Amino acid sequence: MTDECRTILSILNCDYELFKNERNAKEIIDRFYDLLSQGEAEGFYPLIILPSDNLVEFLIDSLENNDFECTPEGMASYRQSIIEKSKQIDAKSFLATTLDEYLKRCTAEDAILGQFEEVESQNELTLHMLAYGRYEEIIIAKLPTKNPWELAAWMPMGGWNECPMPEEQVAVFQYWHEKYGAIPVVVGSDIWEMTLTNPPLTAEEAEKLAKEHFAFDCESETIRGLASTLKDSTIWFFWWD
Repeated sequence: MTDECRTILSILNCDYELFKNERNAKEIIDRFYDLLSQGEAEGFYPLIILPSDNLVEFLIDSLENNDFECTPEGMASYRQSIIEKSKQIDAKSFLATTLDEYLKRCTAEDAILGQFEEVESQNELTLHMLAYGRYEEIIIAKLPTKNPWELAAWMPMGGWNECPMPEEQVAVFQYWHEKYGAIPVVVGSDIWEMTLTNPPLTAEEAEKLAKEHFAFDCESETIRGLASTLKDSTIWFFWWD
């Protein structure tokens, strides 16, 4: 087991499965869906974790900066604090305010809005991010919670540059779960990938969602270009640099 995996798993203190070789994307995806069905009956959610030095560093720094020990007990207390903070956040208002603040900094709001495009919807997990970095081992953690939005508290990342704080992620994920059936699937040092059951089916609905996505990660070139990829799609991908 790599040092990164060992550190993450020692702090999380949960059941898991370990996969060697980043080329095993199909095997990992198939196993994720098997565990997703199993977890419904047994009270856990699987989460694919892409271990890295950056992810470990953020996890340890977050614990220490918030006066928690780098132990399973410290992680449990930190996780609960994130969840409690998330309950004080109105996700819809948070996203709207964040978008407004971003647009105020733009000199050409019409250019940010953009135009709709003809694109194919995304409805299959691919783990395409494995092509951009070498991961000797991949973790599927079996996280004992019935609330999928809490996975952002189990494996916290963010709070730097434009990436939302972990408690903001939890609040937004809960909002999107309730509205779209979205659940987190993959986390890395700078990414989240999600799957959902209730995607927007019209351009108008997709544009409303795209504004929320744009506020959440601000990585797309235009809002309507993003909306084109969200319409009918059951896979979402977020990336921060």
